[in-house]
Amino acid sequence: MHRRTLTLGSVPALLAGLVIGTTAPSNAAPPPAPASAAARTAAIDAADRAVGSGPNAPARAPGETYLRSMVTPWVDDLYSIAYTRVYRGLPVVGGDAAVLADGTGKVRAVETGGALPGDIPTEPTVPAEAAETTARTRLAVVDRIDARRLVVHVGADAARPAWETVLIGRTDSAPSRLHVFVDAGTGVVLDSYDDVHAGTGHSKWNGPDPITITTAGSGGTYFMQDLTRPGLSCSKYNAGVLTKTVDDWGTGNPTAVETGCVDSMWAAQKEWNMLRDWLGRNGHNGNGGTWPVVVGIDTVNAWFDGTRVFIGHDVKSQWLGAMDIVGHEYGHGIDQTSPGHPFAQVGLIEGTGDIFGALTEAYANEPAPFDTPDYTVGEMVDLGSHGPIRYMYNPSLAGDPNCYSSTLPPDEHRATGPLNHWFYLLAEGTNPGGGKPASPTCNGSTLTGVGIQTAGKVFYGGLLLRTRGTDYPKLRGQTLKAAKVLDPTCALYRKTRDAWNAVNVPATYDPSCPVAP
Repeated sequence: MHRRTLTLGSVPALLAGLVIGTTAPSNAAPPPAPASAAARTAAIDAADRAVGSGPNAPARAPGETYLRSMVTPWVDDLYSIAYTRVYRGLPVVGGDAAVLADGTGKVRAVETGGALPGDIPTEPTVPAEAAETTARTRLAVVDRIDARRLVVHVGADAARPAWETVLIGRTDSAPSRLHVFVDAGTGVVLDSYDDVHAGTGHSKWNGPDPITITTAGSGGTYFMQDLTRPGLSCSKYNAGVLTKTVDDWGTGNPTAVETGCVDSMWAAQKEWNMLRDWLGRNGHNGNGGTWPVVVGIDTVNAWFDGTRVFIGHDVKSQWLGAMDIVGHEYGHGIDQTSPGHPFAQVGLIEGTGDIFGALTEAYANEPAPFDTPDYTVGEMVDLGSHGPIRYMYNPSLAGDPNCYSSTLPPDEHRATGPLNHWFYLLAEGTNPGGGKPASPTCNGSTLTGVGIQTAGKVFYGGLLLRTRGTDYPKLRGQTLKAAKVLDPTCALYRKTRDAWNAVNVPATYDPSCPVAP
């Protein structure tokens, strides 16, 4: 039986009425060095000019304006500045813009959506109540309506006024916060997406024992709360944040909620540190914060609902709080707080979770028999099957496609294959050695990897340039732009391009790189 312990730091600090108990120095989470206000302003001003009147400015119709919505610092004094747009007073869903600019005021990359037609009706002919009735048919159980608004919805072939209705309820198997877009002229459903993303991973406990996590304490009571990572805590489902009279948590019993919270907090803290140290992101949400985790819900699943990570159990009643499953679920939060959410093509959302889970495993670099970096998903959890449920280096081993095509499986987990495969090929190549598995390619090519940290920067850079409506080919183009910014010699661009070629994603949106043969 493993025992998880942590010890109160010797130098208490009063914050929000609680004393922070820090642990080993390697677990501390100091805030990133503050960016120069002048550099941030220079980057924002350059981006504003780029979307306003610069040579790469998006085309705009009369009555259309761009609004700055998000500023995310990145590595090497770079900033991602995202924009939404408004047409004659209505929010435009789709066709937004993202800019990478540096602290000297130089624009490094621009990604924009398509132009709106010159005249779009803004008065609905379908009443909001009728649109709501239609939207309700898309969810098995509707508990309430969370929001409703009139928007301009930009689709693949047209831009139309639409009612966006946000439903709170359940699918046949999981909770849901579903956005449904109903054409305000015809009453037809145009699009929908769910904020709740259920993922799968493995619940292999961390070590070596004992591990240390950051908690808080006050007046002889300790809390499963991390005040150095604002927003992070662990609660029992339908109860409050865990508390104890000693700062010593868990027993190693994987069916105990307290142990599940220890593992979940450990994983979330490791991912936070990975984001800071490897990708230059300030917290899971990009602005110095994160979300709480809840352990103990009686279901064989785990998910992120936009506000919390929920940890269920496997068929042996073991809580799914290990590193890659928690990293996967918090990866959904990273996805949702990056520009251009959500992806437009099946598989990309769940593949994003898998990538952040793999990055967290690699950063923690635990020894066997704990959660070693392995590029597999689900090899330890018992969901009623055998072995991993996904293999990033060879998705076909689990029956998922290795190669991109226009007919990806409709299941969002099976359709992760091409993205997971691309990431492995970029990180490790086709024959990495050192005990890492070989990976086939769809075009017979042989590749050498760039390492998982660099591959993570390329993928994350693509997220920082993402615009709404991004599918596999657009993501290819966005990651190539990011690779070009990270390495002006075009060497990283070529590696990124060759990995996309190796999984058959077409070069529809490729930028040029001057010395990239």
